[in-house]
Amino acid sequence: MKVSKRKIFKLSLALTLLLMMCWASSRFHNTRCDEIVINVDTTPEVHFVEPNDVLQLIYSVDKNIQGYKMDSINIYRIDSVLKSHPFIQSASIYKTISGKLKIDITQRKPLLMVICSNGKSYYIDNNGVVFETFDKSSPSVVVANGFIKDNFDFSGGKVYKIDYKNTQGKDVNADLFRLIKLIDSDDFWRDQIEQIYVNELSEYDLVPMLGNQILSIGSIEDYDRKMHILKEFYFKGLKKTGWNAYKQISVKYKNQIVCKRVKKTENI
Repeated sequence: MKVSKRKIFKLSLALTLLLMMCWASSRFHNTRCDEIVINVDTTPEVHFVEPNDVLQLIYSVDKNIQGYKMDSINIYRIDSVLKSHPFIQSASIYKTISGKLKIDITQRKPLLMVICSNGKSYYIDNNGVVFETFDKSSPSVVVANGFIKDNFDFSGGKVYKIDYKNTQGKDVNADLFRLIKLIDSDDFWRDQIEQIYVNELSEYDLVPMLGNQILSIGSIEDYDRKMHILKEFYFKGLKKTGWNAYKQISVKYKNQIVCKRVKKTENI
């Protein structure tokens, strides 16, 4: 049977690739780990974890990992230990044929710091995860305070995932997460809002960076519509009166904007 040159070429290529894979596998089997390379996505805003912190976590799995053969290193155990750290969102671990164990760390990105009525505090990140605050790092994020109960136990590095899909008006943390996500997704509100206050009636007041007014949205119901109305009023109403004309702007009542003017005797 006549075999075409094309088939011979494909067969030769397949054999060559197979031999290269066998060679690489053999070399990898005998290569030892001579370096652990750690990359942490540290930014000026988020600085929870240092490369040395990650290294200590790795050494908690095995102190003698450098010098081991690459194929004997259990990356699944390392991955499990790293992801158990409250400030680490994800870890990517891979080995190189040159003997390097590379680890890329993604830190949690807090959107909100919540200060409870008893003085305890925690963060809520961009994925709706609640985790403990860190004394050595204070990211510049919106602060929520007021009548907020402390319902979390962070011992042992525990973190909590907020159920925000079916709990509107039932869980203050879920409501705060919805609100901060909207604020963070809007360029204007992200630059404007610095504080969220929850009063004893579970109503929400927003404190802006510019201007002396309090923005009251009332309950969390229809919060997105209320925030849209407030934004429209900023661009249309306050443009005429000035940002310091009112001490309170409320959209808590449907189809109404209620403003309280600053008295002339009050300091602006």
